[in-house]
Amino acid sequence: MDIRLIKRENIDKVKWDSCVHFANNGNLFGYTWYLDNVAKEWDALVEGDYESVFPLIKKKMKGGTEALHIPSLLPRSGPFSIHILSPSRVSNFIKAIPENYKIREINFNEGIGQQALTGFEYEEKSDYHLLLKTGWEEIVKGYSPELLEVLQDRKYKNYIADSSISPEDLTDFYLKHSPHSSERDKHTYLRIIYNLMHRGTGFPSAMRSPEGELLAVDYFAFSHGRVISMIPAWQGEEGRKALWKLTDMFIQSQSGKPTKFDFNTAMGNIGVEHFGAEKTVYRSLSENRLSGIRKWWHKSINP
Repeated sequence: MDIRLIKRENIDKVKWDSCVHFANNGNLFGYTWYLDNVAKEWDALVEGDYESVFPLIKKKMKGGTEALHIPSLLPRSGPFSIHILSPSRVSNFIKAIPENYKIREINFNEGIGQQALTGFEYEEKSDYHLLLKTGWEEIVKGYSPELLEVLQDRKYKNYIADSSISPEDLTDFYLKHSPHSSERDKHTYLRIIYNLMHRGTGFPSAMRSPEGELLAVDYFAFSHGRVISMIPAWQGEEGRKALWKLTDMFIQSQSGKPTKFDFNTAMGNIGVEHFGAEKTVYRSLSENRLSGIRKWWHKSINP
C-alpha cells in the first residue's frame, strides 16, 4: 500500500472531499471544511490518489510532547476509503502514523473491528441509530411507555416548535445547559452551524413553552444517508421531555425515507433507550508511547 503523510496546506481538497463523499464509510465529519473548523492543526495520511484518507488532528501538550487528540464536535474521524476497510488496510494506516506523535487519541469510524486493532491500545464507545425507512407507525412501536405518555400529554402538545432560532441563541443555550459544551469552543459551534446552513445540509430547531420560554434545542444535519443530532441541549426535566417531543416531530417528518437517525450521544444523550434505538459500537485509539519517567512527567503536567 502506498500511504504517505501530507501536510494540510498541500492536501488536494477536491480529491479529499470526493473520497469522503464516495467512501463506503463516509460521513459529515471527514470533509475538509469540517476538519478546518474543528481542528486548529491537522495533517493526513493518504493512500494512492486519495483512495483512502485519514486525518491526524494534532496539538502540542504541556512540556512539548506532540499528540494526536479528539477535538470537540468530532466524534469520529476516519479512515475513509472507497475500498473495503480490511483489517490489514486499517492496521497499515495506524502503523504509518509518524513516530513523533507519542500521545495518540483517535475516534475511528464505525465498522473498524477488533481484528484491525490487534496490538494497539483502544477502548470501545457507543452510539445509537434508529432506522427511519419503516415509517413512523412502525417506529413508534419501539417507543417506551414513558415517551408515549409524554407525546400524548396535552401539556407537551401545546409546546411550540421553532425552526427560526438563530445560531447564536442556539449556541448560547447549548453552552449554558449541556455538560458536553465548552465556552472556548463557542466560535467553533457557530462556524459549524453557519457552514451547515450555507450548504443546506440541515437546520436549527428548538422547542418553546406556550409562553415562549426556550426549553430545548438541537441542530439536525444530513449526511451520507443519515440525520445527525449535532448539539442537543435541554433545560431541566421538562426541557428534556420537550426535546423528546421535538425529536419525535423530526423523526415523523423523515420517516419512510431510506435514512437513519444518528443520536450522536457523544454530544448529549437525550434518553435513546426511550426511542428504541439500536446500539452501535465504534473504537477509540488511546495510546501513550512515552517511556519511563517521561510518561509519569507527562501525566503530572497534563492531568
